[in-house]
Amino acid sequence: MLITKNKKTWLRSLTSVISIKDVLMVSVCSLSFNTLSFASPNQTTEFERPSIWVKNSERAAILEKIQSEPWAQSLFEELKHRADSVAVEGNKKRRKSLQELPLVWSKNKSLPPTLPTFRHKEGGSKEQLTQVVKTLQDGVDCGVLYYLTQQTKYATCGADILFTYINALKQMKVHKEGAMNSGWMFPTDHLYEARVIGAQLPIIYDFVFPYLTSGGQVYDLASDKLTDFNFSAAQEVFGTYVWLALNKGLLDSNWPVLESSSLVHNILALDDRQQIKKYIPYYTHIDTKNQASLKTVTKHFVNEGDIWPESFQYSRHVAGFTVYLMTLLDRYDPSLKLGAKYPNIPGAFTSYYNLEYPNDESPYIGDGHRTYKIDYADLENSLLLAKLNNNQQQQEYFTTYLSSSIKSGLYDRGHLHSRSYGASPYFTPLQLLWSVNKIRSETDIDVTPERPRTLRLEYAGMNIQRNISNVNPIKNSLMAFVAGGSYIHGHASGMDMELYGQGHVLGVDGGKGTYRTDIHENYYRLFSAHNTVISNGASASKGDWINLGINRVKSELMEPAAGDAGVSPKHSFSTSSFFDEFNLVAPAQHERTLALIKLDETKGYYLDIFRAKSDTSNQYHDYVYHNIGDELTITSNQQAVNLEPDQDRYQDSAKLEWITTGQRGYRHPGWHFFEDVKTKSSSAQQYEATFTASKLGDKSISMRALIPAGLDIEISQVKAPKAYGGSAPYNKKPLPTFLLRHRGEAWDNPYVVAYESITEGESYAVQSVERILVDGLFKGVKVDIKLSGKALTQYILVQEKNDDHYQDKNLGIDFTGRFAIITLDDKQQLTEMYLGNGSYVQYKQHKVTAKPPTNSAYKRF
Repeated sequence: MLITKNKKTWLRSLTSVISIKDVLMVSVCSLSFNTLSFASPNQTTEFERPSIWVKNSERAAILEKIQSEPWAQSLFEELKHRADSVAVEGNKKRRKSLQELPLVWSKNKSLPPTLPTFRHKEGGSKEQLTQVVKTLQDGVDCGVLYYLTQQTKYATCGADILFTYINALKQMKVHKEGAMNSGWMFPTDHLYEARVIGAQLPIIYDFVFPYLTSGGQVYDLASDKLTDFNFSAAQEVFGTYVWLALNKGLLDSNWPVLESSSLVHNILALDDRQQIKKYIPYYTHIDTKNQASLKTVTKHFVNEGDIWPESFQYSRHVAGFTVYLMTLLDRYDPSLKLGAKYPNIPGAFTSYYNLEYPNDESPYIGDGHRTYKIDYADLENSLLLAKLNNNQQQQEYFTTYLSSSIKSGLYDRGHLHSRSYGASPYFTPLQLLWSVNKIRSETDIDVTPERPRTLRLEYAGMNIQRNISNVNPIKNSLMAFVAGGSYIHGHASGMDMELYGQGHVLGVDGGKGTYRTDIHENYYRLFSAHNTVISNGASASKGDWINLGINRVKSELMEPAAGDAGVSPKHSFSTSSFFDEFNLVAPAQHERTLALIKLDETKGYYLDIFRAKSDTSNQYHDYVYHNIGDELTITSNQQAVNLEPDQDRYQDSAKLEWITTGQRGYRHPGWHFFEDVKTKSSSAQQYEATFTASKLGDKSISMRALIPAGLDIEISQVKAPKAYGGSAPYNKKPLPTFLLRHRGEAWDNPYVVAYESITEGESYAVQSVERILVDGLFKGVKVDIKLSGKALTQYILVQEKNDDHYQDKNLGIDFTGRFAIITLDDKQQLTEMYLGNGSYVQYKQHKVTAKPPTNSAYKRF
């Protein structure tokens, strides 16, 4: 709507708000921001508002959408219902509505009230913060309803709220000289304030601007009267939030993205086109010392499939917020073409799906979660962004996905998202304003399309393998990952592993506790909470994010290669390596080979081979494995193993200093939190460790670990702290765990464990596992199997180097390479040969030779 405005008192000095010149002279960024030049007093300026979320020219089309589309009509009615509860008429009711806020009055009642400050000692309560955040969201809803209906009661609702907050802020101290992240209403937490306060005020202003510039007045709590709106104070507030975003953030993190909604909204709320033009580049492509631009953010999205390098919930927020702002700015200025420049950011939403387990849960890495709710608003925005930039591929993908979700009942466009008063900007009305009228797909796809067999997530050092069954895939499929790396909200995990079976993640990562607590910092974030190897009792971290830095787990080999189909429908493997560089005794080298072996559509198992060595005379290594369950039983040849209480075994880490400020220090490796420790003295005998979970359904589920003879180990059984990523109710129970300690190097003859899960009433297929050793050097394992009443034998050959050679003339086996599987039937006749990596594998007269460039091959007989 084009409005002619004549503002009063434009550059009135404000005693408590940063001056205009200070706002725009950003010396801490080593940049010179010229003073904002507002319209001078008595100068008439033409400016169109609203313009941030929508323009007046779009109103008719939106009203037509509401009239013609049932889902839009439903959204409108829900939004109206929300706004009607606060959009009141008459001074008494307007005052009463504002008094729902936690107002802070001074002794001088002629001064308008302020609001509490938050998230610091002696700050406002959680209940008060919720009310402050809710009221701003009410103001946004009222602004949108005024735009749509032109009813004055909605304008006065939004304008009164805006005026009250502006008056409060201008009397509060801006912590310009404070430390990083200092703010205004949140003196020590601009990161939070930017999302819940700074992002909302400009949206309200944008919508109620036509009312205010047409002579509409606001209710003044101090005078108990209607008064003119203070435009210059509002402009000061917007300028201050721009300044805070550019100067008080943290560059190498997700903070710039989380603060960018406030930055962009406040820039677009400036009533000077030249200033908008000047400052928008500080979002699109110009960095400051404390705020990264979109161009810098996109360096993490160079390749298709890339995601933001943090634990997944933070990564998802980055994608969602960035797609929102790209869409907003491409609507505001179509010449920017941000969606065309950076298509891999909306493309990230496909990546999160591809990382998931068959039951749609996510791998647990860092301070993440096991499950994440699909935010369909992000997908709607991604579809709109694709349309704005004529990206046909993404239009088709997001249209098809949304259409399938609607048809399957997973997504209902006709309901507003529930209100949230946490640390997030408020975008809910965009469900109505931005969503395309109709979502029609010419292709009906399953909303759970097939995921790749293997994936590599580089920043997390993650190799994912899966083998999906064609019969009851959620229950019978196999999936596992090996991972470890240094990133924000990452853990010092070493080379971690999770295993899936019977519809659940059974071999689990410990997960995330409560931030800043002893157990979170000194257990959940450290090696002992993960399925890994701890060397010398001292695997540790150093440097990077809060001193939790570890070397990234490297992918040495993987077949199928990431994203490929693979040569065999039944077999896959990966070999990963990790350098335990910051070990408190001596650095250690680790290598892990993990194989997924499918036997038929209902049976399969994992083979885990872990090598470890350290350059110290008294080296020892502990293999750690956690699995959900009610009990863990350890047997040998099906006879109970006598384990003796050993309560002091893992307590040395408790003696280390925990340093919570400056250069952080931790109680590595964190295993002093293990309880009920029992150990058996060193032996090279065979063991079975069986975890049983009876509360996952009508039938119990078990995971059995077969540990072959031939390596001297001390086996321990412990109760670890609960795993937050475990299936309920096991996310609230102590976690059964076993540890295998070998004194000396475990490289030439490594740890070997075969894992198989079953549901009650089923039988294990894997009967025994036997090491293949040549002069003390590990060459693989022989696995005896019983499948559908028939015996099978598998020789799984694993060597350290590409040109290593193994030959058994008696068996007729000849192999050069790193990984191979030979399968024989109950009559010892060859049925399959899988060459995962190598030159060739031969069994008697049958030979399979590698096919370039994969160095792999497969043949059935």
